[in-house]
Amino acid sequence: MISDEKIREIRERASIVEVISDYLTLKKVGSNYLGLCPFHAEKTPSFTSNEEKGIFHCFGCGAGGNVFNFLMQYDHLNFPEAVERVGRRYGIVIQRVEGSLARREGERKEGLYRLNEWAAAYFQKALYKHPERDRVARYLKARGVEEQIARRFALGYAPSGGYRLASSVQKEGLSMSDAVRLGLLSDKGQGRYGERFFGRLMFPIMDPAGKVVGFGGRVIDEGLPKYLNSAETPLFHKSAQVYGLFQAKESIRAVDRVVVVEGYLDVLALAQSGISYVVATLGTSLTPDHVRILRRYTKNVIALFDGDEAGRKAAARSFEIFVEGGLLGQAAFLPDGEDPDSFVRSRGKESLEAVIDQAIPLADYFLTWLEGQYGKSLEDKSRIAQEISRVLTKVRNPFEVDLLIRRATDLLGIREELLRQPPVSSRGVSTPHRDRPGQDLTGRVREDLAESSLVTLMLCFPSLLARVGEVAEIDRLVSSKWRGIVRGILSEWRERGKVDVAHLTQSFPPEQAAEVAALALQGETIGEDEGDRMAEDCLFYLKRKYLKGLEEDLRKAIRVAEERKDDKDKRERMIEWQEVVRRKQHLVHQRSFPRTAIR
Repeated sequence: MISDEKIREIRERASIVEVISDYLTLKKVGSNYLGLCPFHAEKTPSFTSNEEKGIFHCFGCGAGGNVFNFLMQYDHLNFPEAVERVGRRYGIVIQRVEGSLARREGERKEGLYRLNEWAAAYFQKALYKHPERDRVARYLKARGVEEQIARRFALGYAPSGGYRLASSVQKEGLSMSDAVRLGLLSDKGQGRYGERFFGRLMFPIMDPAGKVVGFGGRVIDEGLPKYLNSAETPLFHKSAQVYGLFQAKESIRAVDRVVVVEGYLDVLALAQSGISYVVATLGTSLTPDHVRILRRYTKNVIALFDGDEAGRKAAARSFEIFVEGGLLGQAAFLPDGEDPDSFVRSRGKESLEAVIDQAIPLADYFLTWLEGQYGKSLEDKSRIAQEISRVLTKVRNPFEVDLLIRRATDLLGIREELLRQPPVSSRGVSTPHRDRPGQDLTGRVREDLAESSLVTLMLCFPSLLARVGEVAEIDRLVSSKWRGIVRGILSEWRERGKVDVAHLTQSFPPEQAAEVAALALQGETIGEDEGDRMAEDCLFYLKRKYLKGLEEDLRKAIRVAEERKDDKDKRERMIEWQEVVRRKQHLVHQRSFPRTAIR
């Protein structure tokens, strides 16, 4: 753990423009510095950095934050690693302050990484030096894997017979218990250890920073199971790991898309052909965690499926997985009977890229697949509507909800109102949509615009903070999306007497940090007088919306009291309702500025 004082010292000493200039070319434009974004492919610069505020934001892909956020995203460092790298650049010595338990756990984890790295080197040496190397070489040749690609992906070999790895671990003085913990060995008791991998081609599985977190092994004969992965360990979680990302990440950024396949050898074959923006799941179906990992690099994730019935069924089912992972996704299909490895080796790079270029939106495929599954009768369309409505509950973006509803209406002829109703479970119970997706979109967009505009003004005009801070119900006026940011700004101002945007972004998750940075940069074009009027307008709109909500709730409560014939409760609710109406009227009368357009 690095002390807050040391983090502040490094952040205040560092020049964000200098640090970012180590990685890309920036050009001064007004008070900002512009360049081509390293996180997505673009021809017109949309990456903006501000030296005074200590922040960056890309108005193309949405990345943003402070100097630490940049390094975390660019080099996939964790926060302490990013702080240490900036500290080293400016000659600041860092001493971590850690409790004994945290320090031991950190050291233990580093020990596991080192042991995995040693095991990868052990397997790689065996691939080229072990007496069984000719047998493995024949297998690689038959699969079309050249030595250059084998070395690029650090392929190895676990010799048959067993016990060689165990004896090597002991000989090197490494921890046998850690080797068991990593799934390299199994403890057979009485000081005897067995090996998990033997007689297998070994694929080191690396995290985005290039650290080995686990292994996949494929038999080179007819043994079973054909593929074997490391067991779940503190470093390795199969459902949240993708193979080849470390080698592919720069290509993914360059072309702004990634292709997802199933097998290790598929990745090698495509990379060898020159298609380097490809990764694989670890012998499992795609998961939402896989999608979440890949969307950090590009929003264009294309899953490559076999063209048979099983592949097309898997494509339809993957739409829901993409939605849960935060993307809508695309699908490309190979001819029936082909897999990526065989297809690219027989037909070449251009043919496979033509297949990839023909990828279709998974949303469209899912909708037409449903129609094929259920049919076109009125009863069938009702069942399709329920299925679509169920998936819509998992879509977080209201614009995407609206888009999907309109696509379903156009493609399938289903009435919008059917899709906007909560789905009914198998037990006949209505399941509410998250945040009523697709309903009252215009109102919610305007509300979000008022809240984001208010945050922008708070970041850019400290003189407004006292006014906002005096609003007793500010927590109730803003939605949960913005509540934490508003609290953070007010807390920063009350504690420090100012708002340090670079420090503020450090308090939020990456997506919120990027949003705060964007708003701080957008607000530079607003004059102070205009800012005052906009703040008045935002607060008026949010207060009125809040009071209208209270008024409606109290009306419902009065009706309920009437139905129950509870005169006392009705009188109390009536008094509260009259007070809310009075407050709403007073709010309208006290407006001191004409309305302005909320930015």
